[in-house]
Amino acid sequence: MDEDPKRTVGEHLRSAELLFEVGQVADARAEVDTALRLDPLDADANAMAAACALADHDPDEALVYAGAALAQTPGHPRALVTRGYALADAGRRDEAMQAAASLLELDPASWQHHIHYALITRRAGAAQPALDAAWNAVNLAPEQPRTHLALAAIAEDLGMDDLAKRSRRAAADLGHTGTEPARHRWSGAVEDGAGLTGGIAPAVRSARRPAWVDASKDDPHWREKIWGPGVFRGALGRSILLGLAVVFAVPALLGTEIATGPRVCFAAVAAAAWVGWFTVMRRHRNPE
Repeated sequence: MDEDPKRTVGEHLRSAELLFEVGQVADARAEVDTALRLDPLDADANAMAAACALADHDPDEALVYAGAALAQTPGHPRALVTRGYALADAGRRDEAMQAAASLLELDPASWQHHIHYALITRRAGAAQPALDAAWNAVNLAPEQPRTHLALAAIAEDLGMDDLAKRSRRAAADLGHTGTEPARHRWSGAVEDGAGLTGGIAPAVRSARRPAWVDASKDDPHWREKIWGPGVFRGALGRSILLGLAVVFAVPALLGTEIATGPRVCFAAVAAAAWVGWFTVMRRHRNPE
């Protein structure tokens, strides 16, 4: 994608949002990457990148971006929600449960937060808390189709077919047609094709696409996956580059008590690391 120097971070993110909502995740990610080149520490851009990574079945990368967003804006809604789903998808059950609980602590009266609590804990394998939270969401907002759809999905998981049918019928009666975009504008969490609109989570999780960093002890290519075909081309090298970028960018931008000379050096290292990371990530996603 050719970069337009006249476009701002916000304009790139608006384009990314529209593309993401209609399911064009790769194009949305390209817009987000451009926004991050303009401002690597922008919280909204990092949160959007996290949503794209999660949609691309890469929870580890989603956690990196969500963490970067939360480092800048600790209460960032999309980053908090995406982090919860990513932790669940990464198999970090206890952390996912804590992330879900933190949503209710922020706003226990929010039906959206109860839905996300329900669906994150469901992905983490906690069926009863998920069911309780889904009921709470319905009680808080009975006029919202998404609350009934969330309850239906969890009821199906538990074999409560009658409840699932009644909940889906209630959603239909409230105007849910099944033709809405499969992305929730508020959270950006991913719809995996279970009939839940609003991007709130799958009734049956789709199989994860193996990520580049996935490697078992029996995988003959595990060294290549970790180290890559060259310096910084593997998962470990990319992580080092991203870590360097974040570590040096923070004092360069926020270290007001640091002398100008060292801050300039920090900024130069951070910029070089960001450029290197974006370069290898682009090659990784588009090896041709």
